[in-house]
Amino acid sequence: GHYGPNNRTLYMWGEEQTTEVAKEYANLWGDGDFPWENKAEDGWRATSPVKTFKPNAFGLYDMTGNVWEWVRGGKHKSRIVRGGSYVDSFDGSFNHAATLGARATLHGTTTTGNVGFRCVKSPKKRVEYHYVYENEDSGAQLVMEDADGKRKYSPQNARRDYEEDEDDDEFDEDIVHDATKPRPDEKRGRKKVVKPRTLTSDEL
Repeated sequence: GHYGPNNRTLYMWGEEQTTEVAKEYANLWGDGDFPWENKAEDGWRATSPVKTFKPNAFGLYDMTGNVWEWVRGGKHKSRIVRGGSYVDSFDGSFNHAATLGARATLHGTTTTGNVGFRCVKSPKKRVEYHYVYENEDSGAQLVMEDADGKRKYSPQNARRDYEEDEDDDEFDEDIVHDATKPRPDEKRGRKKVVKPRTLTSDEL
């Protein structure tokens, strides 16, 4: 749904700008003099395990602090990260302010202790089905079409799932078929099968 300005807050925990409140929700530096004094008011001097702190109003954990998180967007030399990290402050007095809109750009090869990513479990995918003809993958057949659009099928490879004439000789001379009419041997059974999933670019 759409969440308008009336319920937007500066921080994931609300509007309070105190370490006492922030330490309950996010792994940030705290009140110590950066970078010399890390008081670990939140209980951690560096990264913390997932779900250590309270979630936001939507039940999401670690949306602020701990490590910057790679997100979609940008280019190789300027990839976007969001959320702030354990070396940032909630008010921006040093490094970045860990607000809901905190974002920065890093080179795509950056590897530091305060940069990471989020693992998300996708919802169960809906199973999709489609129909295929029985013995659809039983081999190819030779088809030739003349200048008038008439097709000639090679009978030795023609697929016949339902034989109507047991005495029919499959090695009869070639069958000439009018493309505007259905083939006499096109009557085939269909079966319902699970449609293979194809990953799209936004799922990789």
